[in-house]
Amino acid sequence: MGFIFKPWNRLSLFTRIMIGFVLGIVLGPKAAVLKPLGTILTNLLTMVVAPLVFTLLVCAAADVGDGKRLGRIGIKTVVVFLASTALAIVLGLVVSNAMSIGAGVELTNVAAPQPKGQAPASMLDTVINIIPTNVFSSLAKQNLLQIIFFALILGFSLLKLGPKGKPLLDCCRSGQEAMKEITNMALEFTPYGVLGLMASVVGQNGTAILIPYIKTIAAMYLCAAVYLIVVQAGLMVGVFGRVSPVRFLKSMKEAMTFVFATCSSVATIPLNLECTKKVGVDEETANFVIPFGAVMNMNGTAIYEAVAVVFTAQIFGIELSFTQQVMIMLTATLASIGTAGIPGSGLVMLTIVLSSVNLPMEAIGLLAGIDRILNMARCVPNIVGDAATAVIVARTEGTIKN
Repeated sequence: MGFIFKPWNRLSLFTRIMIGFVLGIVLGPKAAVLKPLGTILTNLLTMVVAPLVFTLLVCAAADVGDGKRLGRIGIKTVVVFLASTALAIVLGLVVSNAMSIGAGVELTNVAAPQPKGQAPASMLDTVINIIPTNVFSSLAKQNLLQIIFFALILGFSLLKLGPKGKPLLDCCRSGQEAMKEITNMALEFTPYGVLGLMASVVGQNGTAILIPYIKTIAAMYLCAAVYLIVVQAGLMVGVFGRVSPVRFLKSMKEAMTFVFATCSSVATIPLNLECTKKVGVDEETANFVIPFGAVMNMNGTAIYEAVAVVFTAQIFGIELSFTQQVMIMLTATLASIGTAGIPGSGLVMLTIVLSSVNLPMEAIGLLAGIDRILNMARCVPNIVGDAATAVIVARTEGTIKN
């Protein structure tokens, strides 16, 4: 269709996805034959995830010391990023469970994963199993936790090797660009996949499926607002950074408005740098933390992942155990490193997290139609988290200007 009608190609991907989303709802059972399009979409995204995550994280780990030493500021930054991301995931899980965002409609057109008859793995086993015995086997089986672990170790090893590690690192950089291009191709198919999924879902489950969407959007915006005001402005900036939360939020308003409209953390870097320096963060700290955070730190996306997983589990009638919810936290925190700069990173990261707890990939297509609305909410905590981290690091370094 896109190759025949030039006006269709000129529309933004978001507009095309929304057209597919609406057409799927309107056509319903009349377009049930299009269901395979949804399967193709989920297969395309699943195909690219393992090599994409591997190459991204190898390069991200190696680039930590590229042009900057991984010293005191770097370590503090990483610790705050990981801790704040874990808090974001907890908030997302608590609020979305409390609101039962996917309850009330149980899909019948997609089979839920069947139990394998094995006892749930203990927390110790889960941690031990993160370390792969054969990385090629992990890649083949798409064991993403093991892939993430090995990629980070390899990236830091290449960094320590210096010139000797450059050929392999360059190979990973080329692979990263190739995987991004494949991801772009897969995302171009999203409107058609969404059309097939929505037609099939609405056809078999009726328009009641729209109720969980409303609750999901409400949960995302509520979590983003609470996290922004209470955790980032109140706890991180007010308590640890000892800067007025009101002053901080006023200084950040331009960056928050810009990212809400553009949904691009990377594009907001120059404006975020300017706003962060207005708060009193010194130039050296801001110049390190803000660009690094645009790639590594995604508090809002972490909230989205938690909300999306609860939506998926409840709408497919699957109950998540405590161990699985902890695994979601662990996977999402690790997966947040290095994936912010790619197109459709929210969908890619959701694929990673859904895989870790064996949830249906069809949820990606179900959420794609409202992804832009959710993205507007999740991008704001992403960039504010970078600024709040810069405040904490500058305060501990004694370089903040009050």
